Amino acid sequence: MKKTILSILSLLLLVVCAKAQNADVLKSDAISAESQEQYADAARLFEEAHAAYQAQDMLDTACVYRAGMNYAKLDQYDKAKPLLEEALALNYNYGRTARLLADTYYGLKDPVKAEKILLAGKEKLPEEAIEFDKKLAYLYFNTAQYAKAVESFKTVNEAVPGKKNYQYLYGFSLERTQKYDEAIAVFQAMQEQFPGDKRSKKMLGVTMFEKTDAANEAEVARYEAAKKANKANLESYVGTRERLEQINKGYESARVILEESLQEYPKDQLLIGSLYKLYKKQFKEDKAEQMKKRMN
Repeated sequence: MKKTILSILSLLLLVVCAKAQNADVLKSDAISAESQEQYADAARLFEEAHAAYQAQDMLDTACVYRAGMNYAKLDQYDKAKPLLEEALALNYNYGRTARLLADTYYGLKDPVKAEKILLAGKEKLPEEAIEFDKKLAYLYFNTAQYAKAVESFKTVNEAVPGKKNYQYLYGFSLERTQKYDEAIAVFQAMQEQFPGDKRSKKMLGVTMFEKTDAANEAEVARYEAAKKANKANLESYVGTRERLEQINKGYESARVILEESLQEYPKDQLLIGSLYKLYKKQFKEDKAEQMKKRMN
């Protein structure tokens, strides 16, 4: 009887050891697959290892996170989400997990949830605030929330100065919110800091045109309003003409930059549209027609 009990206990011990060994083997195989960029295998193996550890009432939080991470790399966000949420609840590398979970929600077309996670993470981990600001800046930019993108990229540029892409997206966001003078200053600074940078040159031309066009339209509207109110006279007409002549010099400055940029970006619709409107303002109908033919 005693031998039978010992035999049963031995068998149970062997089963437990086998299960533990199996979980460890799965984890080891998952690490190997991940190192070879075999993300589908890695995700599956980490998830299987996680389940194997759970069967022994054990928890390996790294397996949970890395299963989710590898699914995210495959853009399989529906599979990544529950694993990353579990890792976040377990407080595993909270900052990194929160940012990856936010990316996952963005991939699932839920930017509101992504923003909520990033803002909560920034509040919870002030020492990692700049990393959350970077993610927020891209999130706002990619969802056309340009006013918020301006604020986030401003913070990022102040914390991490001299980074070309952050500066460019900051300037672009300023242009989108019609803060033309600030945007022009950013793109001009980029041209000095990064001579030959094509993107900032293109956007400098676009923004210079938009600033000029806005000023032109405002001046014309002001004069038309005066005419309707019977307040226009020869003096106001001459004043308007002089102001428009001064304003319209901006069209020529923008034209030079835009035409040079067109050689680098022959299909860029923002650039083509700007040149089309500029040529119309300069009464260059033939060139305007050429731009019209390039429009999608």
